[in-house]
Amino acid sequence: MGIEAFGETLEELFVHAACALRTVVLGEVQGEAERSEAVELRADGPEALMVDWLSEVLFLLESRGLCPLEFHIESIDDEARLKASVKGVDFRPGEHSIEREVKAVTWHRLEVAPHEQGWRAVVYLDL
Repeated sequence: MGIEAFGETLEELFVHAACALRTVVLGEVQGEAERSEAVELRADGPEALMVDWLSEVLFLLESRGLCPLEFHIESIDDEARLKASVKGVDFRPGEHSIEREVKAVTWHRLEVAPHEQGWRAVVYLDL
């Protein structure tokens, strides 16, 4: 399954891509954030950073039990370093459901590039 995201800035693009991933996995989720996880990543370019970022969001859900509600990108620099926080609530099986199980974020036909109105990403997920 593929997702396509847009953003006026690279930071906004990464937030929108994470929101799209959350929707693929959990459907629509609402609530007030109760906890926060800090994320710091370093990669070899924006494409690798996108794969690592979305993989980290999956990790937080699957391994740390964080149902993500908010994504805040503090910075993405020219050396493909990202500082962010993911805020959400504890995943509760009676309250939250997994719509689709995503095994991995892939490199297949991956695109992260400037677009006429900012930035565009295309990312395929292994279900």
